[in-house]
Amino acid sequence: MKILIIGSGMYVTGRNQTGKGTILSSIAQFSKKNKITEVIIAARSSKNKIIVKQETERINKEINSNLKTSYISIQGTPDEFLSKLCKNNKFDCAIVCVPDNLHFDYTYALISNEIHCLVVKPLVETVKKNIQLIQLQKQTNTYGAVEFHKRFDKTNLFIQKSLAEKSIGKILYFTIDYSQRIDIPLKIFSPWASETNIFQYLGVHYVDMVFFLTGYLPLKAMAYGTMGVLYEKGINTFDSIHASVIWKNPNDKDDTFISLFNTNWIDPGCTSAMSDQKFKIIGTYGRIECDQKNRGVEIVSDNLGIQQVNPYFSEFLPDIDGNLEFSGYAYETISQFFKDVLDLKKNKSLLTYFDQNRPTFSQALVSTSVIEAVNNSLADNNWREINAAF
Repeated sequence: MKILIIGSGMYVTGRNQTGKGTILSSIAQFSKKNKITEVIIAARSSKNKIIVKQETERINKEINSNLKTSYISIQGTPDEFLSKLCKNNKFDCAIVCVPDNLHFDYTYALISNEIHCLVVKPLVETVKKNIQLIQLQKQTNTYGAVEFHKRFDKTNLFIQKSLAEKSIGKILYFTIDYSQRIDIPLKIFSPWASETNIFQYLGVHYVDMVFFLTGYLPLKAMAYGTMGVLYEKGINTFDSIHASVIWKNPNDKDDTFISLFNTNWIDPGCTSAMSDQKFKIIGTYGRIECDQKNRGVEIVSDNLGIQQVNPYFSEFLPDIDGNLEFSGYAYETISQFFKDVLDLKKNKSLLTYFDQNRPTFSQALVSTSVIEAVNNSLADNNWREINAAF
């Protein structure tokens, strides 16, 4: 299996102690039982070459893997770069992990070269772009999925099952509170934070979750944003975005509920986790409450301060024999994509099956349509109808 990664930032490498390097760690773990012939990482700056080498060595040492990576500096437009690269390489799949505003160009170029791709959220920011990608992947018979890892969190799967069983009756409303440390826009994403916003970059996780948990489709959306803290520090984007979305049952137009999203990325650096995330579902005869930050593990240390740890997301943990492995629902998301690609190569699965059972580009049209409606509503705080052909 030959894999191309576009991007070399926090989520790929875990650089500057920003995490475990979810994507590289997942590939290294997958390679221990599956043959991966080559991993090429492509990004703009030549300085990333040393970082990629160092982080690959760190991960290999951690889990006793033997992953080999090489680095290529991106030159020219996405189409020019990938057309040239693909002349000399036949990739089985690619992972796109670049700033939001670059997703469409790189994904379009990859699909044009018939390379199956997994794209970190959000897929794109407009319905038009999303539809273009769907049409292209169908023309080229290429698999495209979005890395919505919350679908693999067993907590969320339990809640999905409970809702299907009508455990709280008819859904009346969701409330979602999701925030991140201010270090994210100010330091880690400072070169491109002004090109996105907190709802599009982070809130989209829970837009997809509402769809995944219920099967309902968005009808209209309205949003209000606050500015000040980040703008004063040179980042021209919203501190917080507050969005309301009306959802409808695709089988019953009179069956609707509302979801309320409160998102910000100005939490202080001393908060106990990178992300603070909670949601609540109210039904006609019950409620479900979920704290997705506090997973029951808290570390108090002179070196680390107070940290609330989520060991279920992605972590190096010992197996039954005491050997460290990379595990968690983020790993499951990425490894499942690789398994799907291998099944396609062996003709064991069809793309039509994935459209029903995976967060494909077609399923991502739901979250994209909400992003676009919210972004448009931020200009005047009025409701925006959603008329995408789901």
